Amino acid sequence: MGETKSSTPEQILVTVITVVLNGDEHLEQTILSVLGQSYGNVEYIIIDGGSTDTTPDIIKKYEERIDYWVSEPDKGIYDAMNKGIALASGELIGLLNAGDYYEKNAVAAAVFTCQNHAVSGIYFGHTYIIQDDLGLRYKYPARTDHWRGMGFCHPAMFAHRQVYQKVGRYNLAYRLAADYDFILRALSKKVEFIPIDTLLVNYRNTGLSANNLAGSLREIRIINRSHFGYFSCEHLKFLASFTKSMVLIALQPVLRKLVGEKTLLKLKSLYTRMFLSRGREL
Repeated sequence: MGETKSSTPEQILVTVITVVLNGDEHLEQTILSVLGQSYGNVEYIIIDGGSTDTTPDIIKKYEERIDYWVSEPDKGIYDAMNKGIALASGELIGLLNAGDYYEKNAVAAAVFTCQNHAVSGIYFGHTYIIQDDLGLRYKYPARTDHWRGMGFCHPAMFAHRQVYQKVGRYNLAYRLAADYDFILRALSKKVEFIPIDTLLVNYRNTGLSANNLAGSLREIRIINRSHFGYFSCEHLKFLASFTKSMVLIALQPVLRKLVGEKTLLKLKSLYTRMFLSRGREL
């Protein structure tokens, strides 16, 4: 394990938490992106859910530079995040899942923005989305129209530790979208959201929610309804977007049978590139 760290007048301490379960394919890239940050005062915590692949071996390879890690069963990704938050000593806390990786100056950008605003809020920036199946990497700009969903990718968020004290941690009743519930609870508690106008993270669109997109959207719908209400403008607008997404998801198995997997991927790539060429958000 690494040395005990703390904030100094010159450099606040930032905690980065990585949660992982059988993520050995890209975990090393994730770890190296944290250890290679241009900002020096970083506490790194890894919570492994009891992996049976080579994940523990990869962590052990770098354990002298990792401040704390554990490998044990948990109740899911958000339970693992909550464990990491409980252990965190930093003033800012970032959550970087296995498979995702930071840009080199991500933590420095978060610290710079935090020091300039001096607000115990949520700091968020832009993201590169990596679609390995489509061979695409594209920019996803952060938004604040939270009726749509998160508005920004969870790994592109750094929350002040006081935010977790005020809002609480992630609600384990939600298996796929507890981060969205957390954002809406923060809004209801009048937590300030401060943008970081730079690209912070590379997000592989292959995680738990991405692999169960329909289930994730249904959970987001429940969360949206519980916060905004059945007949609010926000929820009705969300339902229009939700319906379009569910139709597209339902069409995929039909298209797969008609044209095959290879052609379906080409169609998905074409659709994605069409939206990107128009400067539209997906």
